[in-house]
Amino acid sequence: MPPDRVVYTLRTAVASNTGGPYTTIWDRVAVSSAGTLRGVVAVSSSITSNGRTNSVEVFRQADAPSVGSNTAATVLVNPITLSNNNAAGSGSIRAANDRVAAGDQLQLRTYADTTGPTPAFVNLTATVEVERD
Repeated sequence: MPPDRVVYTLRTAVASNTGGPYTTIWDRVAVSSAGTLRGVVAVSSSITSNGRTNSVEVFRQADAPSVGSNTAATVLVNPITLSNNNAAGSGSIRAANDRVAAGDQLQLRTYADTTGPTPAFVNLTATVEVERD
């Protein structure tokens, strides 16, 4: 019997402000089976500055969007803010019944109010928990 919950892991060695807030996709993973999103947790071994905004978002892109469209939408109520190195943060899912389908894509995106391409996050990991149908 397969487990009733599965965890998808999104990782990047380095993330910066390339492209602007929440525009660059640092990692992506395909959803293997339909289910309900239950939680997101993020952690980074090093962030640029404790006094700045360092936030993480997870977006869902439906399977097979039309060519050139970007219909991805965040799965979180608010971005996860990371304040200290190696301190995990969790995010609330937008809707209690927020769903993913097999073939959908989960995407790791970030924002930090630093200037230039200086890495804002080092060894960033976000995990997404999905309760299978």
